[in-house]
Amino acid sequence: MTRRLRGLFARIKDEDDGISLPLIASMMILLLGMSAFAVDLGWIYLNGGRLQRGADSAALAGVVYLPHNLPQLEGQAVSGANANGWNVGTVIPDGGAAQNVGSGPDTLAWNQMPDNRLQVELRSTVDTFFLKVLGFDQFSMSRRATAQFIKPVPLGAPANCIGIGEGVGSGGLTFHAQNPNGAFATCNEYEQNFWSAINGRATAIEHGDPYGPTCGWNCGGGNPNHDQYYYFAIDVPAGAGNWVDVFLYDAGFYDRSSFGETGDEDDLANSNNGGTNMSFELFAPDSSPQIPENNTTPVTCSNGSNSRTINSEDNTPAYMNTWRRMCRISGVTEGIYVLRVGNGGNSIGGSNSYSILADSQTFDSDDPTRVYSLNEMSIFTNDDDGNATVYIAEVEPIHANKILELTFYDPGETDGDGEMSVVPPPGVSGYTCSWTATNNHPPNAPTSGNTCSIETSDGGDSKYNAEWITMQIELPSDYTCSTDCFWKMNLDLVAAHDRTTWEARVIGNPVALVPNEP
Repeated sequence: MTRRLRGLFARIKDEDDGISLPLIASMMILLLGMSAFAVDLGWIYLNGGRLQRGADSAALAGVVYLPHNLPQLEGQAVSGANANGWNVGTVIPDGGAAQNVGSGPDTLAWNQMPDNRLQVELRSTVDTFFLKVLGFDQFSMSRRATAQFIKPVPLGAPANCIGIGEGVGSGGLTFHAQNPNGAFATCNEYEQNFWSAINGRATAIEHGDPYGPTCGWNCGGGNPNHDQYYYFAIDVPAGAGNWVDVFLYDAGFYDRSSFGETGDEDDLANSNNGGTNMSFELFAPDSSPQIPENNTTPVTCSNGSNSRTINSEDNTPAYMNTWRRMCRISGVTEGIYVLRVGNGGNSIGGSNSYSILADSQTFDSDDPTRVYSLNEMSIFTNDDDGNATVYIAEVEPIHANKILELTFYDPGETDGDGEMSVVPPPGVSGYTCSWTATNNHPPNAPTSGNTCSIETSDGGDSKYNAEWITMQIELPSDYTCSTDCFWKMNLDLVAAHDRTTWEARVIGNPVALVPNEP
């Protein structure tokens, strides 16, 4: 290579070294900008997740106070959001104007929705770091969450009444004159095949009531599970009007010398020796319908009292074999009112059968005020035929993929062979059953196909006298039902006359997040 060429290459190299400096500087600026954008984007994403958790917590904390305690709903929703690091200063209530609740910069809007659901929207602004140089000082963001508070599993029937035997019309039951809206006719559409029942305190628990009596086998010992009360829901929908009437049928603990005594209608159970006091008390809704024992606020009745006690000495024919209005709840609001039924007074035996019905000012047969048992139902099945189907529990589609647990005390006693079989809602399949019993008796419970059944009596030999049977039904993931979501039990007995107590619950959290509406 000549000396001239070597000099030329040296000059070119010196010129390239000068060009690289601005290129490197430009790339550094670009990289720093991208890094700044990545930092701010990550910060915004992080706060979006925090905001969603705040909205979720607010919805879950507030929904349990629907529908009757909206101030508590709002306060708990704000507390739920603030517990996740936000500072709510403004609340926008359902259908209302913005209200100041503090000095914080964040906003919470809530809406009450059908089916006991609460939708919450949490709004906030997030400061940026490096994007300020581009004019982006803050980003506004919002997140929504919807929670649902699942009501207690209704036990009884999809009606405005419970415990009406084979049907209030079939036996010609006497109706009270104060029935302006056809509530009794709607009740009559459901053949329930059982009476609500409670035993006297001195009735042995082996007769089918594990809670009402104070004694044990033949009253020879104490009953550690004694609880003198059973609880019923008077479930009032929106639009019921300004009042709801609660009626009782055969409310007194009457002395009937034999089953189906002449003059008694629809085969009421005999109440040997009668005399126990019956008490009926109504309480206002609260925020924990799954725990009816917590309802302690008396309702306002038109007669000035929330209770009716029918003493043994007052068991006159005026209350026998007839409907009587116990209470007109004045100024009624949407929610679950609790009716507490108890036995009191003297420790006398026997069993009382009775019924409960609700009417409302704007009674709607398609959306009536419902009446059902809470947590357990103590019943007397009274179908004269050897076969009866009895409502157990209403299980909505929201319980898909959960476990329905049913327990039966002293079930299926009869003079001959007896069997209990599960009857699912129409169209439901793919479920499985499993049985256990407190006496470890072989359950003989086939679980193939859609039938889950158990033998309860063999030639008159009761297999579960004074014992509990527990059945677990695994609900399929695609479980659904439409107008009828009630699980039922078919009793195949010589005569379906059985004094028993049933319980039902869905294993799972009653408060859950559900998808937002579009």
